[in-house]
Amino acid sequence: MQNRNLIALISWRALILPLAVWVAPCQSAPIPPQVTVEEFFAEPDIRGLQVSPDGSKAAFLTTLATGKVGIALMHLETGKVEPLVGGKDENYKSFFWKGNDWIVFSGDLGGNESSALRSISLSKRKVIALADSYDERVAEDANTAGVLDELKFDPYRLLVSGPKTQGSSNYGLWKLDIRTGERRAAPGYDPKDDTNDLAIDNNGVVRARSYLLGDKTIFEVRPKAESGFVKVAEFPANDPKWSFRGFAADNETLYVITSDQTDTGALHTFNVRTQQLSPVLFHTPAGEISSVLTSWDQSKFYGVSYDTDKLYYSFADQGRADLQRTIDASLPGTHNTIRSISADEKIMAVLASSDRDPGTYYILNLRQPSLKMIGKINARINPAQMRPMEPITYQARDGLKLHGYLTRPAGAEGQAGPLIIHPHGGPYGPRDEWGFNPEVQLLANRGYSVLQVNFRGSGGYGYSFQKAGQREWGGKMQDDLSDGVAWAIAQGIADPNRVAIYGASYGGYAALAGATFTPELYCCAINYVGVSDLNLITSWARGRQGRGSDMFYREWVGDDPTYKHDRSPVNFVEKIRVPTLHAYGFNDPRVVIENWTRLEAKLKQYGKTYEIIIKDNEGHGFRNEAGRIGYYAKLEAFLSKYMDGKNPTTRLAPMKILELPAR
Repeated sequence: MQNRNLIALISWRALILPLAVWVAPCQSAPIPPQVTVEEFFAEPDIRGLQVSPDGSKAAFLTTLATGKVGIALMHLETGKVEPLVGGKDENYKSFFWKGNDWIVFSGDLGGNESSALRSISLSKRKVIALADSYDERVAEDANTAGVLDELKFDPYRLLVSGPKTQGSSNYGLWKLDIRTGERRAAPGYDPKDDTNDLAIDNNGVVRARSYLLGDKTIFEVRPKAESGFVKVAEFPANDPKWSFRGFAADNETLYVITSDQTDTGALHTFNVRTQQLSPVLFHTPAGEISSVLTSWDQSKFYGVSYDTDKLYYSFADQGRADLQRTIDASLPGTHNTIRSISADEKIMAVLASSDRDPGTYYILNLRQPSLKMIGKINARINPAQMRPMEPITYQARDGLKLHGYLTRPAGAEGQAGPLIIHPHGGPYGPRDEWGFNPEVQLLANRGYSVLQVNFRGSGGYGYSFQKAGQREWGGKMQDDLSDGVAWAIAQGIADPNRVAIYGASYGGYAALAGATFTPELYCCAINYVGVSDLNLITSWARGRQGRGSDMFYREWVGDDPTYKHDRSPVNFVEKIRVPTLHAYGFNDPRVVIENWTRLEAKLKQYGKTYEIIIKDNEGHGFRNEAGRIGYYAKLEAFLSKYMDGKNPTTRLAPMKILELPAR
């Protein structure tokens, strides 16, 4: 991999000579060439770039010669790149530096969402097994570990939760040694049942926690590392008003976001020694705080990022604000974020991306100074051939203001064409955001407009907006999508005879709900790992997540038997008028495969037209490259067949079942 576009930085406060950048074409641009499914969905060339604490090296995820995703190492002074470690059966999903010689990495097997944890020393090149992936068949022997804190100031230990040893019933919090895998009890902390949240200081000591007690959520802190916990706040169990965002360097100042005085949340500090809450540091009624920005050593508060139609920054530190302006001047036309930073804050990994550009990584060196291009996330994508995401708003039928994004294909101006309603997953908390989305860009490249609605219940718009979706599966949340169809038709964007609904997870549920509860709106529906029966959500939550999750699903999804029956699409398959496409991973731990087997029986019973893709080595979404590319090729073919407006929704083709074998 070569380094390109070396640019001298004059100073933090001076503008850099701008890079040559692509300028967005006007809306009347010619129809771009068709981009292949493989170009959109092959494994990224580079992602997750992180610099070492001393700034001498960078590591990133990439596809190795084995065909699996592994970790590559770059020596920043020479630009030399070498493979570091790769899996045999799994793709590695994440990693982080532990000092300058160690990297800790993880990846799951078959989509089970339980990561095997490993470490490797750059000097010794020996992989150390730290924790295994959860396997239900041998759960009692599982040597699992969930990383609670990377403990960046401890050179060799992590704070993890799990059993002490393989086969042990002694579940707790442990200091895990990355050199040996040995686990020792975290000092001074006895794990509490129904814990919701923990805040860990810079010495690896749990200093704040929240947990369920009856119908309350209790917040407690430890004034000193060696002292006991003291109660500082309580709220209704299903409506906690605080959330922890980490400690400052003094191990007394805890960043807390509160929502008891403002709907969208306000940032404060809370001193665990004096138990004093500071005045508001930041709040905006336009959106919610995404992250708290601090220096590498946690000693300085830099500001926050927050989401509205896009991601924005508000800086409290002038130097950090000047640095961002310098970066943005050098990389115009993209949204530029610092993704990793050295301990002295002189070497930084910067990602420049946009709604049309998957992103390019740069190394910003303030020691020399220089800005060096490292590589593109997906070099196969030409931003000039992609389409912009337009933020939109409209009113729901009950007057609630809804936000979303519209992506239109080239040449769609001034005429109504095919539209795909594309609801996101979740539903509570997640939201659609501005940025590059390969699914959306594939659909736009094939000539479809795509409407992404942040329906009530979505995150990012305040607690009241999220709570408006409480127990509204198949109800008002679905109405918001139907109202989006009406809005797009009224705006002259959508041809009413060529509207489809497509989503994954909760979005898959919404696609099924659209096909069953409002079948007149759609010419076809695509359900990707979607819930078909609400009974299967709550039963899984109780078995795998404990009382807190059980309470959440009871209060938010709805646990009344009549409600669950009436809001479950599987019970209304007879109403489906249109062809449907379904895709499930056999190992999915979130939307279990029984959602499909129950649904399939009904589809067969009523003679409905459908196609199905099942992968036996996948989970909640197809993560392996071959399965992912195969799925989107079938999605493309399905839409091409049923989105031409020539298939009235009251007439169905003969049933066709398509089996895509796992590889």
